[in-house]
Amino acid sequence: MPFRVRRHLTAGLLVLVPLVITAVVIRFVFNVIDGASQPLTERLVGRAIPGLGLVLTIAVIWLTGLLSSNLVGKKFLELFGRLLENLPLVKTVYTASKQLVEAVSPGGRRAFQRVVLVEFPHKGTFALGFVTGNGIGSLDASTLSVYVPTALNPTSGFLIFAKESDILDPRLTVEEGIKLVVSGGVVRPHGN
Repeated sequence: MPFRVRRHLTAGLLVLVPLVITAVVIRFVFNVIDGASQPLTERLVGRAIPGLGLVLTIAVIWLTGLLSSNLVGKKFLELFGRLLENLPLVKTVYTASKQLVEAVSPGGRRAFQRVVLVEFPHKGTFALGFVTGNGIGSLDASTLSVYVPTALNPTSGFLIFAKESDILDPRLTVEEGIKLVVSGGVVRPHGN
């Protein structure tokens, strides 16, 4: 396959994948809300109301955003989040997805402190990683915990511990690092 065709296919995927994921999530929310509202509407009004599910979906998304942007709403959402974090099966999925969204969202709690290059998986090869904190246990104070995500799917990867002196600075922002990983190295930061 010629390089130009492959490049256009990759560029097309990079545009379509986030759109498709967003559409799937919104469709799921719509199906849940529409599925719950239709029987209720038929019981109350006597017939289905076309478009009600769409209106309710937009209203729920808007109200959730409104709720999350004021003090009382934030406290309510924190309480609801703690409730979900105490449910055995739900806890795993909810906590992981919440942490991922917080890690990559602008203005959110930053799980990724900075982008680094570490020698991984063996000496002489480098992997892009994200510093998530200090080392643990008996490791000395100059050791950092570094999350090395797998390309195209940053939700899986490796947690390694590396000395600060063994880490290189690629001079990338966290957002640039995430784009580089998600695109498999195709989307390069400006100036590189």
